[in-house]
Amino acid sequence: MATDENNAKKEDWLDEEFMEDKQTKKLLDDMLKENIDLKVEIQKLTEELQEITGNFQIKEDIPETKMKFTSLENPENESQFLNISCSFQVSSPVPYELQKGEALITFEEEEVARNVIRMRKHHVHIKDIAVEVMAKPVSLKSGVRFQVHVEVSKVKITVTEIPDELPKNLMRDKLELSFCKSRNGGGEVECVEYDEQARSAVITFVESGVAERILKNKDYPLYINQDCHRVAVSPYMETHLKKFQVFSGISKRTVLLTGMGDLDMMDEETVEDLIGIHFQREKNGGGEVDMIKCSLHQPYIAYFQE
Repeated sequence: MATDENNAKKEDWLDEEFMEDKQTKKLLDDMLKENIDLKVEIQKLTEELQEITGNFQIKEDIPETKMKFTSLENPENESQFLNISCSFQVSSPVPYELQKGEALITFEEEEVARNVIRMRKHHVHIKDIAVEVMAKPVSLKSGVRFQVHVEVSKVKITVTEIPDELPKNLMRDKLELSFCKSRNGGGEVECVEYDEQARSAVITFVESGVAERILKNKDYPLYINQDCHRVAVSPYMETHLKKFQVFSGISKRTVLLTGMGDLDMMDEETVEDLIGIHFQREKNGGGEVDMIKCSLHQPYIAYFQE
């Protein structure tokens, strides 16, 4: 009887151990699945962040500007020489939908536009037709303006297209050793910030002239296991948006003319010329006209710049 009891206890213990092992395995499987799901979610969020960042990038050719030296300032410390700074004022064009039978006329003087709107009704002769047009202010939708501040470092460079052939720590050391070599234009490296996922790095040099020397070329040799890889090098820039403002209002020099719906069979350019002649005359309350756009056949989108 004692033997049977011992065997029964042993079986119960084995069953309990089996159940514990089964529960542990299930717990590990659940943790592994959750870990995989988290990695997928992180990758998805990273891609969305890169896409959002890309949408906010501004690509525009900056026109040539004559620079005039005005004064010399003594810097408080040498760090003021480590960056090249510049700033730009950016204003978005504001769209305005011009409907059929309408026209926009822009005067050179604001006072003329106010006077035309004040008179409201105007009788314009279009060929042999007397057309009564109504002058109205142009209410604009919201636009934005902001300042873009850019700083270009004289001691840092950005390195991209780094091959994925070494662990993170080893690649960081390899980059530091490679960019220290003076025969390739390098110099003493202060630090390396390596992004393994983006396969890019920011390298900071001790002396300012090293970055300028390396950036004379668009790439730089990186030797890994006796293989030479050409990594891309570019200036390190920091961009900041400041003084972001939303604005709206009424155009000061442009007037909306309505009431030309019956002229849809006429040539738009001819009508624009005749309207311009009418509103250039002082006796009609007008003045010097800068621009006219008629919409007789289809709607147009006009853009206003601050």
